[in-house]
Amino acid sequence: MKNLIVKIVAICVATVLMFSLCGCAKGNKENNVLIKDAKLEESTYKLGDTMGDYTLTDFEGNTISFSEILKEKEAIVLNFWFSNCTPCKNEFPYLQNASKKYNDKLTVVAINPIDIKESKIEKFISENNITLPVVKGDPAWEEALSLQGYPTTVVVDRYGKIALYHVGALTEDGEFEKIFEFFTADDYEHTVVKNVNEIIK
Repeated sequence: MKNLIVKIVAICVATVLMFSLCGCAKGNKENNVLIKDAKLEESTYKLGDTMGDYTLTDFEGNTISFSEILKEKEAIVLNFWFSNCTPCKNEFPYLQNASKKYNDKLTVVAINPIDIKESKIEKFISENNITLPVVKGDPAWEEALSLQGYPTTVVVDRYGKIALYHVGALTEDGEFEKIFEFFTADDYEHTVVKNVNEIIK
């Protein structure tokens, strides 16, 4: 009887340890890794890389920290655009609508690395009713992410890694929703999505 009790206790302990290890392997937020003290102008990223922990400032003076976002949410979506980009303008309504639906699970940040005059950006925000967080852009983003076209959407997943890099406007109903659903799913594990059509089609 004593040996049976010992065996049962041992099995229970082993089971608890197994579930604990599984939880860590699936990206416990406390173990989330971003590159600390990363300098944008000295960094180069590609799909699958770990993103730097940057703090950006919006046009109302609020700061947006990548690490703070990932403590609370499942992903960061970076949308790169500029004022005279018609496809960017066309995409914003779809991006905003999806962002509102998934606001409790991810944060969308709009970054303009092209326009130097802040007044031009603020005018665009006002005229197009942009409600997304729009941060003061840094031209260094272009080289850091090898931006070749606009708009470009980059998803940093809950593991702090660049999981999606898509160049081009997404202007079909439901496309952003499918992307956001994929990266915020409870059973999501780090996945490099090389073609957005793998998710939206």
